[in-house]
Amino acid sequence: MNAPLPEEIPRIQKAISVLWPSFATAIVATGIFFSAFNPRDLIPFNLDIDVSPLAAYSIGFFIFWLLAIVSSYGTLYFTISNCRFLNRQQGN
Repeated sequence: MNAPLPEEIPRIQKAISVLWPSFATAIVATGIFFSAFNPRDLIPFNLDIDVSPLAAYSIGFFIFWLLAIVSSYGTLYFTISNCRFLNRQQGN
């Protein structure tokens, strides 16, 4: 049984395959990062910015999630590109 061609994979399945692993990765990255660093110590140049620790954790989580989304999307893109290339090679 052949695997479906990348064109046949539904868009929602592609979105979930990017968003869900990146979400789980962001949770772990946020936990590890903020276990090592206090949010108040991350403010550059000793600026007096009134940000609660919860807001700093939230901002950090979304930054990690965005980085993981970019990484997961890159993996999906190169996987689909490789499948298309292999399908063209087998078709010749």
